[in-house]
Amino acid sequence: MATSSKRPRGAKSVEPATPTVTLSHAEHMQALQAREQGKTVMYKQDAWGHIETRFVRTQNVKAWEAKGFVVR
Repeated sequence: MATSSKRPRGAKSVEPATPTVTLSHAEHMQALQAREQGKTVMYKQDAWGHIETRFVRTQNVKAWEAKGFVVR
């Protein structure tokens, strides 16, 4: 049997699990609304009918329109 020319791999380092914060539905919706506040909603529909939604800063609307997105 031939010996491998590949170097042996070291063991993967195990990352400690970070505790996740569980939000209620109402808290999650509130966080989403706060993140989207003051932004423009833009859409793009592909050939298969999938709609991509982006929340864009107002000063970036023209750049996203150049990518094919439309303002709601």
